[in-house]
Amino acid sequence: MGVNKVIVQYAANKVGHRDGDGQCWTLAEKALKNAHAKTSNDIMGADGVSSDADYVWGTETTLANLQPGDIIQFNYYTMHIDNADGSWREESRGEPRHTAIVASVGAGGKVVVYEQNIPDGGPVKKSTLYFKNSDSVTLGGSWWFYRPIPK
Repeated sequence: MGVNKVIVQYAANKVGHRDGDGQCWTLAEKALKNAHAKTSNDIMGADGVSSDADYVWGTETTLANLQPGDIIQFNYYTMHIDNADGSWREESRGEPRHTAIVASVGAGGKVVVYEQNIPDGGPVKKSTLYFKNSDSVTLGGSWWFYRPIPK
């Protein structure tokens, strides 16, 4: 089984449970270790991984090339969604930073992820995020996409 498939399987098996200390970083770090891929600690060094760092999880890729098992690093990501009935909602990821694992990729910048610590201390869950502005979705913040590197 390929590295990315092992990462997705690891995260899927954790849904509904708190992985390790419950931090978003922990889910990705443990999933990559389990898949025998380089982790943020391997790439950045233990001194580079701190609460104010934008973590690097592999080789940078693009939304167009994103695939399940890739890692997303956020910095102040926000999403405002206008619903058809006139109501709206806002969601945030990465205040200031957040990490998630890609579960699947859809059309129009729609990406399903596995994440934990949303809301604070929450267990692993599957969420749908958007990475392109549209008539009903407005985005803010920064995000980077990474392809894991096998060891």
